[in-house]
Amino acid sequence: MATHPSSHSIRSTTVAAARPVQILAAQHRVAHVVVAGWTAAWAVVHLYVVTVGFSNALFWLTYYVPNYRFGFVRRGLGGQIISWLPESYYFAAARTLLWTSTVLWLVSLAVLMWRVKSAGARCERRTMLILAIPVLPFGLSYALYSPHPELFGMAALLAFANGLTRCRTPRARTVLSAAYGGAIAVLALAHEAIPLQLALGAVLAIVALPDGVTRAGTRVCAALAAGPGLVATALVAAFGHRDVSAKLCAQLPHGKLDNPWAVVKTPGAAIDYLFGRIENTSDFHDWVCENALPILDADTTAAMHLVASYGAVRLLGSFTLGLLFFLGTMWAIRYICAVPIQVLSGAVRSNTVLVATAAALYVPIFATGVDWTRWWIIITADVAIVYIVCAGARPEIDRAPSHRTVTVFVWAVMALAVLPLGAANNVGV
Repeated sequence: MATHPSSHSIRSTTVAAARPVQILAAQHRVAHVVVAGWTAAWAVVHLYVVTVGFSNALFWLTYYVPNYRFGFVRRGLGGQIISWLPESYYFAAARTLLWTSTVLWLVSLAVLMWRVKSAGARCERRTMLILAIPVLPFGLSYALYSPHPELFGMAALLAFANGLTRCRTPRARTVLSAAYGGAIAVLALAHEAIPLQLALGAVLAIVALPDGVTRAGTRVCAALAAGPGLVATALVAAFGHRDVSAKLCAQLPHGKLDNPWAVVKTPGAAIDYLFGRIENTSDFHDWVCENALPILDADTTAAMHLVASYGAVRLLGSFTLGLLFFLGTMWAIRYICAVPIQVLSGAVRSNTVLVATAAALYVPIFATGVDWTRWWIIITADVAIVYIVCAGARPEIDRAPSHRTVTVFVWAVMALAVLPLGAANNVGV
């Protein structure tokens, strides 16, 4: 006589099989908490380094030195805002502008994390992607260690990408593109490279994120998003005075600021400085007049000669390191969320000329600036922002990850949280 398993034995077998899965899920949740706590702890360490242990404000404040008192000059917007305040508020105002860019970008990253969380049902890969965003090369460490004015533009780009996913009509997309283009045009007055740096991200967002956009509509939005900034950059290049550095120097206030680079020549000295065993300060007025303001008088040819003078080895090293950052970031996003980057490449193939034109705008940036690793970090941000926004709404992200995937994720994110990748502007410069 054939025997059949009882319902009790079937339930027992099912419960026994489900128990390891439940244990594994609990382990993964603990791992997520550990990663979040580890990242937060190292964020505090990095914040201490840039504010107390190894402050580089002496250099970063130079971006807000030029103003329009003696005529139109490139990078004059920040200094012009400061000039509207009494001189006694100079350093407070300059530091406020500097930290506003950092805080704004960190808030924007938090919005991106929220966007990923709210784009679909709760799942493990979505949580992993959220935890990975702060430790990417353009994330927390870039905001703290490399607070250039382009952080304002990167925040605008992220807002633009998020906005495009919510636009349901051609008119809404057109208005949003025009508003973004106007904002970037204004930011060109803070740094003339911002429109060139972020055109790629804007074009990628336009071709990849909205649904049902005609080819003509794509071109119109791209022109409105990138065009005003490029015009502003051209106007700055054409009409910006290059003979005002001495006059700007004369109006700068005096004040002592930390200057670690004057005494940190060895790893041991760096550690001593970090823990306060040695100190060094420089007068802001004297240091800026000697080291920063002369660049305002340099033309494009001089900038290209400066880049060439650094030599092929250092430039190639910087380029290679930045390219590795880019490739590593794309791989990490793909590995974590399981969404292939082909979700972007299909849109790119349909708009090859637009995307190639936007990418080509990086050529003058590489030709006139030595921070080749930094340029790649911004390229990484251009592409990754769109990739992450797109991936958050894809069904692939709902697939359960393997235990091996979670293990690799945990170790990778914990390592990246320690490393100040955002400080890597170039190699050997």
